[in-house]
Amino acid sequence: MDSQHDEDATRSQLADFKRALDHAAIVAITDVNGRINYVNDTFCRISGYSREELLGQDHRIVNSGYHSQEFIKELWRTIASGHVWHGELRNRAKDGHIYWVDTTIVPFLNDRGKPYQYIAIRSDITARKQAEEKLAHQAALARVGEMAAVVAHEVRNPLAGIKGAVQVLMSRRAAGDTELPVMRDIVGRIDSLSELINDLMLYARPRPPRFSQVDLRPLLSDAVAVVRRDPAAQSIDITVEGDDVSASVDNEMLRATVLNLLLNAAQAMAGRGTIALKLARADGFAIIEVRDDGPGIPVEIRDKLFEPFFTTKARGGGLGLPIAKRTAELHGGSLDLKWPDAGGTVATLRLPIRPTAPEREPGVTQAV
Repeated sequence: MDSQHDEDATRSQLADFKRALDHAAIVAITDVNGRINYVNDTFCRISGYSREELLGQDHRIVNSGYHSQEFIKELWRTIASGHVWHGELRNRAKDGHIYWVDTTIVPFLNDRGKPYQYIAIRSDITARKQAEEKLAHQAALARVGEMAAVVAHEVRNPLAGIKGAVQVLMSRRAAGDTELPVMRDIVGRIDSLSELINDLMLYARPRPPRFSQVDLRPLLSDAVAVVRRDPAAQSIDITVEGDDVSASVDNEMLRATVLNLLLNAAQAMAGRGTIALKLARADGFAIIEVRDDGPGIPVEIRDKLFEPFFTTKARGGGLGLPIAKRTAELHGGSLDLKWPDAGGTVATLRLPIRPTAPEREPGVTQAV
């Protein structure tokens, strides 16, 4: 009788422990090969997958591709040898958003000391990682700002002098001179370098937005008209649809951002395809969506697209998207990229209809 009572008490206590663990943590149990045979509701909620979608899979289903193969191999070497592994993992949810988890993986050992299953206990640390990334981003911006000031002073002015000297030499050459194409190429390369310096200054030390009430649909139509004159977009069909929305924005900064997104889409499609612009209003935000039917972006580089100086183009400084994102944030909004299963890329720009006061970052209030 006492034995039965003790067993019931033990079962009750274990059930209490499980209930407490399920409420406090993200829990998954896998077999020795890593196949998931148990997940709790918290795991389903944070990953966006149903229990049925997760069971029988391994954790590659939430792999963001962030960690190196050596990192993952070391994790497996640790737990396969019967030791507990603890670390931080960056995962990707079903809808594509990134989340971070502090993870402890405990091997369950058989009587020969070999693992027969693993339990992974995780806690969501996304907010902390985002705060750390923001601090690191602000520190990097401060350093870039200092570098940009030096570059602008020490490089931009001499470049202007060189360009002027080459143009003087060009003016002294006859129309058919064989050296003229070389000189024109020099001037073109100087202009490209000057544009990169200007982009660097714009990214590192943007001027504060000058807000005014702007009807967004004419702004989009104007940006489309400019893009249609670009040789890279001659065979692209561009449509504008949606509501008439007015918002308090910086007309010049927003126009440049929309142009950047449109030109990126046109270049991604190699000049052929369809770009659909959609304007909407939701929850106090004006939403501008730029959708193309191009090839999309490979998964392994998606997380790098907003990094300064990262580019997949043969020409360009890799600051277009970082500047566009920074512009959105200076407005108190956001810029996000997504890649639907059907293909293509969707850029979504969210801007408060009424301006908010975004947090200041180093150099934000200093004009170029």
